[in-house]
Amino acid sequence: MAQEASDRRIEARFRLRVGNRTLEAAVNLPAESVTVEELLPVLYAFADAYLGAVIAQAEELGQRVSCKAGCGACCAQLVPVSEAEARRLARLLHEMPEPRRSRLRDRFQHLRGKLTAAGLWERLLDTGKLADLDARRRIGMEYFLLGEPCPFLENQSCSIYPDRPMRCREYFVTSPPAHCADPRPETIRMVPLPVKFSEILYCFDDGRGLQSTRWVALSHILEASGGRREHAGPALPAVEMFRNFLVQIATPR
Repeated sequence: MAQEASDRRIEARFRLRVGNRTLEAAVNLPAESVTVEELLPVLYAFADAYLGAVIAQAEELGQRVSCKAGCGACCAQLVPVSEAEARRLARLLHEMPEPRRSRLRDRFQHLRGKLTAAGLWERLLDTGKLADLDARRRIGMEYFLLGEPCPFLENQSCSIYPDRPMRCREYFVTSPPAHCADPRPETIRMVPLPVKFSEILYCFDDGRGLQSTRWVALSHILEASGGRREHAGPALPAVEMFRNFLVQIATPR
């Protein structure tokens, strides 16, 4: 990774292997220290470039992505977000103007009521107890069968699309969109990803990727910390933190 400083920003140029092609790109990093939450816009832009290369390669092989605006079936799924993303989303909601802020809070409250009635709310408060993959799949299916949309879904489209979580950015299917309303292993075909940035973020609240996996259900972001600054992870030089993230991409998981 090469660096070039300019006007309190640092351009970091990198080269990354994506399947049978090489992705060459650059990101603009703050010159000062940042938290993971503050670095998320950079990581999202980086992920979009990486995923764009993955999708281009899949389409060259005839695997056309069927996801499009207005198809919101996947937005009824349980969405795991990192702790930094939970803080950022809670802060984003808090800073929205009225009456949109109150409408969204009402939707989160409605979703909480539905999850509580289904016996899912308490079970999702401590996701550390869902370390087993089968347990996550079971609770994920229970959640999906409720048919409750993400509070940020409006007119079958994501109302915070530029700020959507990493897990949502990674969801691409090549099967007919109609199958997404009743997902089954034999009907849903997803684009295989060489690496999932969301899984890196679950372990990256320390800015180094050395902590154990921790995630928050998107439905619980207002309870997870409410976006309070005192819960933010440590601040590190932005270049160092971005380099740590690149190291995690190359680390087998």
